[in-house]
Amino acid sequence: MPTCPVRAKCTTSRDGARNVGFPPRELHELQLRNRAEQREPDWHKRYAVRSGIEGTICAFAHGHGMRRCRYRGQAKAHLQHVLTAIAVNVERLSRG
Repeated sequence: MPTCPVRAKCTTSRDGARNVGFPPRELHELQLRNRAEQREPDWHKRYAVRSGIEGTICAFAHGHGMRRCRYRGQAKAHLQHVLTAIAVNVERLSRG
């Protein structure tokens, strides 16, 4: 088989072989069902709620140091979480 004169523009593979992978039939069918479901308006409504919750959790974890607890004991850790949640709510209210 002759080599392609412009092969270097297509691939960086040294041996010239290309591999194509196909997922198992069950996985492929699941992906198709999920993609079809994601086109429906109901899915977008449910995802909007999830997106808001994930944003709040991310703000807690990264913006307010909730990955580490300052105190020992469940009661004190809970108090830290409650006070941080109050601070986040006050911050959000002040932004309008």
